[in-house]
Amino acid sequence: MPGKFIVFEGIDGSGKSTTITAVAERLNTAGYKTTQLREPTEKTDASREIRRILRTAESIDAKISRDLLELFLIDRLWDIKHQIEPAIRAGSIVLLDRYFISTSAYQAADTNETQKIMQDYLGDTRILRPDLVIYLNLPVATALRRLSGRGARDVFETEARLAGIASRYAAAMGYIQKTAPTIDVHEITHELTDKDFDSLATKISGATA
Repeated sequence: MPGKFIVFEGIDGSGKSTTITAVAERLNTAGYKTTQLREPTEKTDASREIRRILRTAESIDAKISRDLLELFLIDRLWDIKHQIEPAIRAGSIVLLDRYFISTSAYQAADTNETQKIMQDYLGDTRILRPDLVIYLNLPVATALRRLSGRGARDVFETEARLAGIASRYAAAMGYIQKTAPTIDVHEITHELTDKDFDSLATKISGATA
């Protein structure tokens, strides 16, 4: 039986990696096969260039933003073809840290551009649609507190930038719910506990029935 495609979204510091690890452990214990992935992939030239830009750029101007959009698309198409789709065909539940929703929140200048990016991705037949999106919509202050212990930050990890990204995330999620109702969106607005991880694993396993 084919697997499913689950995407985890949220601003930096929202707890995506921790949540994916905890949920994967529970799904594996319950007998499900899982594959944990993230974007950018770190396996393509495009992904390595993305990370170089984010580490070294002092700000993101219009040209850099356009370059990033192109690089993300190149890396994403590779990820779909070489990692996501093969894992799903093999019966795995793919747990992906960031997808095109993240691109629309981080690379857009405003909510209008967010909707344009979402429209382009949802209209692109090469882009695999997720079965479920887990949206960790935590307060910016909580995210910044977590990020403070990580050391070096990239260009997006400031309070003002994260607040803007959070507003664009809200626009992106609203656009999905309005134009792509077949994509199930599950929003979480609080810090997760073990009980929440259990509930998420149950929801995901139910989505794979």
